[in-house]
Amino acid sequence: MHPELSAFLDLFTLGDAAATQRLADRLNLVLTDATGYAAQFAEELAERGIESEIASQELRDIALIDALLAEDLAVECDWKETAGEIIGSLNYVLTRQKRPPLTETTDLGADEDLGPEQLDLVQEALEPRELALVMFSLDGDSYPLSVVAQEVAEDLAARAQQLGFKLHQW
Repeated sequence: MHPELSAFLDLFTLGDAAATQRLADRLNLVLTDATGYAAQFAEELAERGIESEIASQELRDIALIDALLAEDLAVECDWKETAGEIIGSLNYVLTRQKRPPLTETTDLGADEDLGPEQLDLVQEALEPRELALVMFSLDGDSYPLSVVAQEVAEDLAARAQQLGFKLHQW
């Protein structure tokens, strides 16, 4: 197993050893045996419309997203959602991380352009709690998102790249 994998995943699980282990087991498979991963998780990949071999980078990124989604440590939001709707979804992640949820303001971002501008508003809502928004790489019309402590956000992308994953933090 990659020694850095557990430390990387712990940034999302916040010390939940069982969740970190489940995530590490799944992601170690994609890092060491992409074909085996594709075979074992063929049904999940098919739900994403992936039924043939894809580039290993894309498979790793999808594996990270799907693993975190399975643990309620990430959400996928449509690009048409407002910042308020995205915050509502992210509250599931915050609750899973045992962090207090953000106050939901359904009309937050309703007057702004849809798309990345909404993510800026979400980050602004997270900043007073010293949290950072993380967006995972995925081609499509949704935003796979999670939350980490602001103090580790800069280190997060570097750790991800070391392990072979792509993500962006705000």
